[in-house]
Amino acid sequence: MLGNAMTVTEQVMLEKCREIELLCKELYDYFAELYSDNEDAVRLWRKTAMEEQNHADQFTLALKLRKDLPCTVLTNSTRIESVISQLRAVITKVKAVPPNLADALNASIKLEKHLAEFHIDSVARFENDSYRKMFNAMMSSDNEHIETLQQEHYKLTNAKDAAITGLY
Repeated sequence: MLGNAMTVTEQVMLEKCREIELLCKELYDYFAELYSDNEDAVRLWRKTAMEEQNHADQFTLALKLRKDLPCTVLTNSTRIESVISQLRAVITKVKAVPPNLADALNASIKLEKHLAEFHIDSVARFENDSYRKMFNAMMSSDNEHIETLQQEHYKLTNAKDAAITGLY
């Protein structure tokens, strides 16, 4: 859209993007509680949850500035609703059957990879250069989440392997 304000459809889509970020935060907060006996895991989950909250806040800011922030939403409601439904299903599943830490890390890595692809392919294109940079930075942080989760998974699985073979 080239103009001075977002359309109602664009606003709704950005609200749904915000919801995705908040669902991710809910999942990571739950994992922090679930693995409260592991300081490193708690630190990782809390940090990641806080970053998801920051992402949600960026969408909130975009929505508040909607009159002066034209953008083009690059996804459709079916795709975004599918992502929301999948996230809700994951949260319900892990609360019903809590995974071990390694499985939680694996699931989170897969989730972040999926969301990184979703963000790159489809979320929104902002006409204002400063907002475009802000949202591009948010999208690139998905890759940082993946790296951090992978590092923690590597540490965890290598420590277990070393313990099993008698190295610890």
